[in-house]
Amino acid sequence: MSLGGKKLRSVVVTAVLAGSGLAVAPVAAAESGLLGDAITLTSAGVCVGHIHFETVFGTETPYFGLVSALHGLGPCSVEAAVHWRNLDTGAGGTVRHRIYGTGGTQIEFDPGAGHITGTITTDAPHKPGSFEFQRQTP
Repeated sequence: MSLGGKKLRSVVVTAVLAGSGLAVAPVAAAESGLLGDAITLTSAGVCVGHIHFETVFGTETPYFGLVSALHGLGPCSVEAAVHWRNLDTGAGGTVRHRIYGTGGTQIEFDPGAGHITGTITTDAPHKPGSFEFQRQTP
């Protein structure tokens, strides 16, 4: 018996979630204080992987990186959302970027100087990632 696209995706998603112990939770339910990669399925293709936030250009610039490793069947892609907050000033925002397969991509936001925290979510079933860093005065 042949499995249709949606049924196959459902079977793969169920297997991945059950096998990995991945608990899909909304951002509000994410545990604070834990830093790590977002673990995600994809919204295109039947894939699974992770997305990591990096201050690859240094904490004093408005340029940051998302490094991904998405593997599976089809065009592995997902929309990532980086939700950031400056704990010293109260400023915050969200930057969205489409991630494709494995590699790195540059995102831009200017959180100002201070203690910056944030989460990474996607438009597919996922476990949010988080990050934290101290940004210097430019």
